[in-house]
Amino acid sequence: MTPPYSDDPDEPTRICFFDFYFDPPYTERIAVFECKDVGDGPTSRGLHHFQLRTPTIEALLELYRTLKDSGHLPVDVSNHGPGTSFYYRDPDGNKLELSSLNFSSRERMREFMATDEFKSNPNGFPLDPERLAAGVRAGGNLSELIWER
Repeated sequence: MTPPYSDDPDEPTRICFFDFYFDPPYTERIAVFECKDVGDGPTSRGLHHFQLRTPTIEALLELYRTLKDSGHLPVDVSNHGPGTSFYYRDPDGNKLELSSLNFSSRERMREFMATDEFKSNPNGFPLDPERLAAGVRAGGNLSELIWER
């Protein structure tokens, strides 16, 4: 897949996904991103980021609350379509992605990934974690709240 061009060196120029096992909530996937800032050279970081997946979107939001209470806030929160992700920096500056799947089946996820919406914007859209938390406290369905922009 080739995302739209971006001047941001952190944005991937090409993406490839390999699914090894997909039976929610247990999934195994390797994603290979070609980014301008990864590779040989003085500004290279080598590893773009590492992802850990929670079994449910509710568990992801609970992890956010726990980390927030400990003084750790995400540097970015996004609904990427197939999954929702909270990105953090560790003390060494490495990026860590905590995520959850947005779909309960491989078929539904593949249907979404075949849409023009996903193909034209594989990065998805930003989310406000406090809006999600407030929506849940008000009785909202988190699986629906993550799709609201």
